[in-house]
Amino acid sequence: MNYLYRGSEKILIEKEAEFFTALLPSERSLSAIGRLGPVEDVEQVFSDIYRIRTDEDNLDALMQNLRAADRGGNVCHHVYHPVNEVGTLYYLTDLLVVAFQPPTTTSTIEQIIAQHGLKFVRTFGEEAALTFLVQVTLSAGKNPVKVSEDLNERPEVLFAEPNLINQFQPFYTPQDDLFRHQWHLSSRQGVELLPDAHINALGAWRITKGSRQVVVAVIDDGFDLHHPDLSGPGKVVFPKDFVDRDSNPFPDLRRGDYHGTPCAGIAIGEENGQGIVGVAPRCAFMPIRFGMTADDRLLYEIFAYAGQHADVISNSWGPVPGFVPLPSLLRNQLAELTRSGGPRGQGCVIVFAAGNYNAPVYGQNIESFVWRNSNDTLRETSGTILNGFATHPDVIAVSASTSQNRKAAYSNWGKEISLCAPSSNNHPLDPQLRLPGRGIWTSTNLRFGRYYTDNFGGTSAACPMVAGVAALVLSANPDLDAQAVREILQATADKIVDQQPDPVFQLRKGTYNQQGHSEWFGYGKVNAARAVQRALELRHPQPKPQPEPQPEPMLALRAGIHIIAAMVNPVGPDRGNEMVALFNGTDQAVDLAGWSLRNRRGETEVIDNLLIEPGFNNIVFLKKVLLPNFGGTITLLNPAGETVDEVSYTFAQGMKAGWWVRF
Repeated sequence: MNYLYRGSEKILIEKEAEFFTALLPSERSLSAIGRLGPVEDVEQVFSDIYRIRTDEDNLDALMQNLRAADRGGNVCHHVYHPVNEVGTLYYLTDLLVVAFQPPTTTSTIEQIIAQHGLKFVRTFGEEAALTFLVQVTLSAGKNPVKVSEDLNERPEVLFAEPNLINQFQPFYTPQDDLFRHQWHLSSRQGVELLPDAHINALGAWRITKGSRQVVVAVIDDGFDLHHPDLSGPGKVVFPKDFVDRDSNPFPDLRRGDYHGTPCAGIAIGEENGQGIVGVAPRCAFMPIRFGMTADDRLLYEIFAYAGQHADVISNSWGPVPGFVPLPSLLRNQLAELTRSGGPRGQGCVIVFAAGNYNAPVYGQNIESFVWRNSNDTLRETSGTILNGFATHPDVIAVSASTSQNRKAAYSNWGKEISLCAPSSNNHPLDPQLRLPGRGIWTSTNLRFGRYYTDNFGGTSAACPMVAGVAALVLSANPDLDAQAVREILQATADKIVDQQPDPVFQLRKGTYNQQGHSEWFGYGKVNAARAVQRALELRHPQPKPQPEPQPEPMLALRAGIHIIAAMVNPVGPDRGNEMVALFNGTDQAVDLAGWSLRNRRGETEVIDNLLIEPGFNNIVFLKKVLLPNFGGTITLLNPAGETVDEVSYTFAQGMKAGWWVRF
């Protein structure tokens, strides 16, 4: 038995009996597989990596024959699954993501890499960062899972995780091309339609229809940029194709790339007098194409690129039901992007579709969960179901409601759902069983013969709807950070209620707990008008009360303020963490605004605002001036440039990291 490290999870795994993966860089190796042993099936899973099926008795021999066939150019690995769990497969590459504990030195890192038979590939983040992509070479003598286990035992290693291949599914397939009207933006009473089933886009549009300064990235399988609703002056910005590695993310319909165009139309479809209109029609559109299969490294590159330019990132895809936690690399990246990503540096609003299997986004001890795959076959999963994207604490996970304000029967659910939005309805296991609910009208690929479809849906439609509302909120108030946008969307949502059981498991989760949360609907159905109005109110807050007058700076004071201690050598970086403690020995409050601290080199730090009451002390954080660890002086000067106090410290005192030097 072995363990797979993935994010915060340590997963007990075992080998699949009939499958293995092979990196086959040459067509000669691919064509020779059948001559090297009995092969039942070969399927490309990512780039040059193929999944090969054989019988259990011949699996190891076939792997050895394939490795020897191309003088080590072919790399083979077992496929793994969680012990005692069905339906989840883990596909390895020959790469690991390794992060080291600070302050591990470069020489130590190089020694560890060499000892474990690894080859440096790249650094994640800045060059000085401590997270690396490394290749497991033949010198390791072990596969990536075992090398990962060895590395995680070392005290210098923060985490070491295999770079897995991730396979995703779009969370809807369009079936029709008719165009009528978009009830999800503004609805009235009708057949299978309630008047309040919409998101009230018209109310939001009275304030804003979006701004070209707000960029919505849609990451998906391809985009028909010739479509009139996905184009216009200044509409498309920073396009990227991670399949063809160019800036033309057009779909390849031979591959079935029909999903990105309708998703984009829902979020940002242009207002141009024809066709459909998106939720945020005047916002800019950043199309990013990938092939619905990506290893951890490629996903990192995709989100790193999107995070540079996008204010909102919409993702209408995800894993099928299985135990799929995020690797630490992506988990940390998404957290960082929501905090400080985007062109404003105030975080990206990242939205993910919850999925279309009527499954919990996180469920444990599941005996048997049956779900319908994209090829209309039924599959089974047992054990733990975990969608690492939808359960990420900084991601907005979106479920689907219907045109009758009920749960879409297929929609995934759970405590991690943030919001819901309108979409279609159908049975999660049998598409022939009719359930009431209208589809979503949006753009479709022109090569289908029509410009629009009236039957798009799934959480794929709900996700870009919420992304569009987030873009409207930022258009109304660009000073908001990503967390504030999320809080506004959740606080202003409509508390729709569904008392009926779902048609498969007879669960009833359509009401709200004391915290205002529903496992089916999150904090409710997104309401664009209320969200934008709230954002506008926060942009024009009530006048703040005037602060009480502060004492004037005491220009003539030449004594009584003392330097009593200094943090010369803090743990971690010095800049911003060095401190000087000052004591007021006078009988009155002293405002030190305009006073300054100077080191032995003559570098000076001016104090912005520091009031010290008589008999008390306070601390100055040094932002510009550094105090040398090898000894020096600290001088306190009043605004007239006169010395009020001066202290010295020695080499021995300065070399004690984390110690206050007292004077």
